Amino acid sequence: MKKTGLLFVGLAAVLTLAGCGTKLSTSKTTYSNSGMVAIIKGDASGKSVSYKADTESGKTSVNDGKFTFTVPMSTSKQNVTIKDGDASTKVTVKAAQSLGAYKTVATKYNQAIIATALPANIQKQLQAAATKKQPTKEEVAKMPIAQQQQLVAEQKALQSAMKTATDKTKDQQLPTSVSGLKEVLDVAGGKLRVNVQDGQLISATQIAPIKAMKDKKKQAAFGQMFGLLANSVGADAKKVGADFQKALKDQDGSNTTIKTIKSNGVKFNVGASASDIFIYVTK
Repeated sequence: MKKTGLLFVGLAAVLTLAGCGTKLSTSKTTYSNSGMVAIIKGDASGKSVSYKADTESGKTSVNDGKFTFTVPMSTSKQNVTIKDGDASTKVTVKAAQSLGAYKTVATKYNQAIIATALPANIQKQLQAAATKKQPTKEEVAKMPIAQQQQLVAEQKALQSAMKTATDKTKDQQLPTSVSGLKEVLDVAGGKLRVNVQDGQLISATQIAPIKAMKDKKKQAAFGQMFGLLANSVGADAKKVGADFQKALKDQDGSNTTIKTIKSNGVKFNVGASASDIFIYVTK
């Protein structure tokens, strides 16, 4: 009995020491949006940690006792489980607000990009039609034949121009459907990454090389993309553009970030690396 008792004591000591050797902790218990994702950091004694959230799951290596991984934001709060061997811990990622249904935003953006490729006379025609009451079928039927023929000809010309513009801007249009974190555009105005969860656009990031800002054509393409994106998520594109230009002029060259620009509840955070400029769009 004495030997058996000593054996159990010895095993208990070994297990206690083993438990003490497993180190797993995080820098916070609750994380919020940092651009497009929540950045989770912590300490662990193993070679890697695994994690599982509603929007992402995976494994990341531990370097010098520390680990970092990202979790895409969602409109719902997420509980993230982190494991290192038998040790585990949980953290919370706060819910983010949606910029709107992705399909709605994409449709608005694509319509605008198509319109930029239309001939000037067709653009004027569309602008006039938007402010003028369109005749009903009954009213058209009562028009003289010559006027009816003119309307038909105008409609055919408009349809033809729209098809040409749609085909011309195909590579500049957003895909109609996206899920998760994706790069959806890589054009003259820069790259565009989006986070779409359950059909909702959670965030978008426009990225462009800083050197492109010195090229007038690329600068114009960047501005157009920025403006169309702002307009598509419900912001005042003119105000946002003006605030952005003012912020750039006010920079003293020592900062890599610009004060958050806000419009109609939409936030634009601007940052820069040594080579690129980033515009994070969230709500």
